[in-house]
Amino acid sequence: MAIEWYAVKGLFRWYFKEGGDTERIEERVVLFQASDFDEALDLAEVESRKYCVNDENANYAIEPLGWWSAYWIGGLPTNGVEVFSRSCVTRLSGQSFLRRYYPKCHRNDR
Repeated sequence: MAIEWYAVKGLFRWYFKEGGDTERIEERVVLFQASDFDEALDLAEVESRKYCVNDENANYAIEPLGWWSAYWIGGLPTNGVEVFSRSCVTRLSGQSFLRRYYPKCHRNDR
């Protein structure tokens, strides 16, 4: 089996240790070399455990939400290579979509 590059996007919840209130949801894309999508997803889950290791000095913790999406890159990562793409069908305008799904994560000043 050929080893190829995959980008895997995962969702993570940052929360306060005291009370458990969610502080933020993080979308994170990480690159892996794997033989297929399943192996890439497995590698992402293993890596997420390292990413979410408890920091005893922090007042927050991070947990994976169990949502993963893999993307086959199809070549070597270099400048300008697309490492992730996901699309969805919607009737929302661009600004309405951002307000609904990315309410405080976008900037209109560019």
